[in-house]
Amino acid sequence: MIMGKSSMYKHQKLIYLLLLGFLQLPGQALSEDCNKANQQQNYPTAAKVDYVIGCMASNGQSHEIMQKCSCSIDLIEKKIPYQEYVQISTLLSLQQMPNSGRNAIYKSSTWSQKAVARLRDIQADSTLRCF
Repeated sequence: MIMGKSSMYKHQKLIYLLLLGFLQLPGQALSEDCNKANQQQNYPTAAKVDYVIGCMASNGQSHEIMQKCSCSIDLIEKKIPYQEYVQISTLLSLQQMPNSGRNAIYKSSTWSQKAVARLRDIQADSTLRCF
């Protein structure tokens, strides 16, 4: 069958549009999946990675340990909202400083001890479940 130029152009255009549509669908689906994951995720990726790196520094540098540490932060994420996690992490950093001046209150106050104890309890639970 011999096609004229206009007919051939229409077929090329149709094929191009079909291919373009097929190529965009997986990208759109992937984009939608990423958006859903981000909506369900409370902790930024950088915070999770920071936790996993610290956990691996304490427990070992293997792939298995990385998976266990990832499991641990996922469980913490389910039980402590991100803003509270940041506050507790800040308290822990302040408690590691020398006991002078303003830092003393972060070591001795009941509210800071309770906040840190809550994180430690959840970490202990995640250790039992993940390790």
